[in-house]
Amino acid sequence: MNFINKINNYLIQRYPTIWNTRIVWMLAISLLAHIVFYFIGFISHSSPISLQNSRVIDDYFSSGVIMVHIIVSMLMLVGWLVYMFKNNGFKNFYPTSNLKLFGQFVCYLVIVFASISFYFSYMFGLRSYINKAYPNDELVKNVDIINKAYPFLSIGYQDYSLNKKAYPKPFYELYCETSDDLIDYNKKYFETNGYKYQFYSLYKVAITARDGYGEFKYPAAEYKNGTDLAYKEVVKDTCNYYFKKDVVDVSADIKTTNLSYYNFSRVFYTLDFEEIDFYDRHNYNYVTTLTEHMVDYGTNPNAAKNYEFSKQFSEILDRKNPVEIKKILNDFLEVSKQYQIRTNLNADQWFKLIYHPDTFEVKHFIAENENEYAYPKDSISVMADTLSNDAAAAVAVAPVPEETVIAPTVEAPVAQMPVSNDKMYNYYNKNLTKYYYQANNLNDFLRSVELIKNVDFVSRNIHVYLWIAFFFSTLIFSFRVTNLRSVIFTGITTGVLSLVIGLMVLVYSMGWGGSEEYFAAYLVLTIATVIILIPFLFLRSASKLFTSIFMNITINGFVLYVLLILGIISMHQNDACRAQPGYYNSYTSKTCTTLLEYLDMNTSYLLLAVGLLFMFIYTAVIKKWRAVPE
Repeated sequence: MNFINKINNYLIQRYPTIWNTRIVWMLAISLLAHIVFYFIGFISHSSPISLQNSRVIDDYFSSGVIMVHIIVSMLMLVGWLVYMFKNNGFKNFYPTSNLKLFGQFVCYLVIVFASISFYFSYMFGLRSYINKAYPNDELVKNVDIINKAYPFLSIGYQDYSLNKKAYPKPFYELYCETSDDLIDYNKKYFETNGYKYQFYSLYKVAITARDGYGEFKYPAAEYKNGTDLAYKEVVKDTCNYYFKKDVVDVSADIKTTNLSYYNFSRVFYTLDFEEIDFYDRHNYNYVTTLTEHMVDYGTNPNAAKNYEFSKQFSEILDRKNPVEIKKILNDFLEVSKQYQIRTNLNADQWFKLIYHPDTFEVKHFIAENENEYAYPKDSISVMADTLSNDAAAAVAVAPVPEETVIAPTVEAPVAQMPVSNDKMYNYYNKNLTKYYYQANNLNDFLRSVELIKNVDFVSRNIHVYLWIAFFFSTLIFSFRVTNLRSVIFTGITTGVLSLVIGLMVLVYSMGWGGSEEYFAAYLVLTIATVIILIPFLFLRSASKLFTSIFMNITINGFVLYVLLILGIISMHQNDACRAQPGYYNSYTSKTCTTLLEYLDMNTSYLLLAVGLLFMFIYTAVIKKWRAVPE
């Protein structure tokens, strides 16, 4: 207690504003609370299972931590206000200046912000744990292992069809037609399980000219000749039309038309350690290969990556080395075990399912969820016995000559599902095994780790806490410079004005209609301008209570007044832009950038600076109002 008294005596003699606001002790308490929340964040996701969620980055708000946060903040602020309100230097006629008065407001702002911003300490703690538990070099190595083994999981069948093939080079540059109505049956095409594939070379026509409606013009020569359009893509001010040229026979580069691991050409997960899309749930590289939708090599960021991955994976398959493949599977399962991804696979069983070295056809499928389908118990037991007893030589760790490696015949249990007219889908159901691997959880885990490492959670959330602190501080400041009665009447007046404005807008919309947003905006702007001017115009002629009400509204609402002005300007800019010809065309290049859109998140910082500057200037009005006799 002697230490606290000494500090208080020192502050009251030299820095009375700091003593009066209790900022030193509030910041000390806030620091301890921030340390506690940092520790909570550090231990909150120590289990990898807790990271297997698509919204881990929002766990602070969806879990009970936010409730603890609110309770702690309320207790701190209420206790602070009780001690601070014991003395009001301004009301007791202590000597003060504009700068000291403004300094009180800044102290309130700092104290409130420090007392409500525990989220940032929690997130820094969480990031510290993630960086420690999953260092970047280890994460890159593990993602490489995952990407190399993921094609062998054979989850689903779409990625293994012929139209997904990207390697060797011809497939990278060709377009694969899969529509039965557009297949040229007089030329070479491929068919499997009712699906047809025909490969075309393409040529591109770039168009920049537009018609009167703002749409890109269709190439005249192709329109005249009736050339088949494969597809088109718009890149900035250019529309690239891709037309079919010739059917290409790629038989020499196709080992089998059936589903095959050779056709897989999609990287499962890509790490870049850059800011990633906060709202995108999956990082799955679902961009189609160029055989399905050909895109220029330089314009599609995933095309070259997918091609290179397909090339490397095809080279692994070409070597037909059981030891190498077995190691890939083992490494993948080790990483999965480290990340606690649920699966019932083991390397031996998995190897038997996928090792068909002639063409590496996909003959068995793995479910993505443990209870995806219901299986007959006798089928499961038969399959387990088959995998445990048959073809042991095929999965030996030692290299086996190619001619002696025989893939085991595994009778997969038939899922209890209705028969479909889709032959490929029926093939998938028939060959779906009892094995599963939760690939979605793996993707969510990797994405959660990458998000926590890279996302700028400070810039994304600091505005909310800044404005909560700002408006709470203006409310406290209003009470300090006026009195409780003025604050109460300020709230009542604000409510009445809001009701009147709402009724006026309603009457206008019912009586005249049209442009209600402009009527409401200008009505509020007019009333707000009058409110701001009243303390200046009637400071000495009107009653002190009357002027204090409008002074309090000004203190608490000036920032919103400036925002309203920016909003009205943006409304006019947007309407002027939309009035231009061709704006509503789907392919128009016209963009409307309003003032608020141009400022973007900088609007928040700009308004905060304006608010602080206004509070500093307005302290002169407050002092003059205070000097008026009661």
